Amino acid sequence: MRDLLTDRETAKILGRSTSSLYRTVSYFDKYDDDEWELEEGEHFVFATRSGEPSLRQRRFTEEGVEALARFYEKDKTGFLAVVMEALTHRRRRRKQMLVSRRITQEFIESDSTIEIRGQLAFVDKKTTISILQTNGKGFNNSKRRLFGAGSLIGQEGLEIDKHFVLTETNQRLWSQKGLASIAIDMGQNSSLTKSRKAWVEAVGEVVDDCFKTEINRIQAAPNRIERAVKGAKKAAHFRCQVTGRRMTRSNNLPLDGHHLFDKLTRPDLADLHDNILIVEGNVHADFHAWNGSACCLPNHFLDYLSEVRLDLVDPVNAAAAKRYYKLVARLSKLQNNYEGNRLRYK
Repeated sequence: MRDLLTDRETAKILGRSTSSLYRTVSYFDKYDDDEWELEEGEHFVFATRSGEPSLRQRRFTEEGVEALARFYEKDKTGFLAVVMEALTHRRRRRKQMLVSRRITQEFIESDSTIEIRGQLAFVDKKTTISILQTNGKGFNNSKRRLFGAGSLIGQEGLEIDKHFVLTETNQRLWSQKGLASIAIDMGQNSSLTKSRKAWVEAVGEVVDDCFKTEINRIQAAPNRIERAVKGAKKAAHFRCQVTGRRMTRSNNLPLDGHHLFDKLTRPDLADLHDNILIVEGNVHADFHAWNGSACCLPNHFLDYLSEVRLDLVDPVNAAAAKRYYKLVARLSKLQNNYEGNRLRYK
């Protein structure tokens, strides 16, 4: 499930009021033959299922936000606009934020692995198509052109170990340089609406930097997570947040940092203190034995306590009861804030 941007978040990125945003949306809706378009399901979804379409709130995809931004910028050309962009890099920062957000979410949603080689990260065809927000036909046409002598004057063709690699099963994995080449080719040679062209041009411009940032984040994750767990233990005063028992010099109580949203499916939350529950080592092991190989969610831990280990909660003890209700409130809030792939990295 994609994490879409609210109308307020979209308006803030665009530097507009929500009223101004919806006036523009109404303009797009009114003129079906205009070169600019916002397609439901591709650029936005309605926040509610019923009601008059023109009055319903919308949530926007990254592609939709970039299309709106490019629409607003279409008349801002000339020397002054070039100078302002050179000074502020505002447009490039927006593109990097939107493309990075899409990449992060795709990496979370994707079942495939990411193969990192130096400063290149390689992903499968499905992930590549999703980041570009194209289809198999558009992707294959661009690939065919690029495997020739290069689709444009000055644009290089595709090279193995740079733009793509071959797996043992002879499947191609694509790097950020491959994505950039395909995006640039599509922007130049494919028949695209202005809204779709805005997205592939943004990807072509910033995907290399976005992938490098993601690579650095992935490679730095173990040290970052270790620091986060240490910080969470210190914040909990080296006390199990379920049983209330505390580590001391005399007992040397083993304490673990349990990731309520697991690290594999939610790497964006792996170093978030609120996502790290400090528990006794035996409780941690017992939970994972109960949960098996399934992904972890905050409500899974609450189910474990209520169904299996209610003995850890003493309702007669006021302090224990208070600790339990505080834990329920905390985990419920975390679940509500981040379930459905609501991204931490915006």
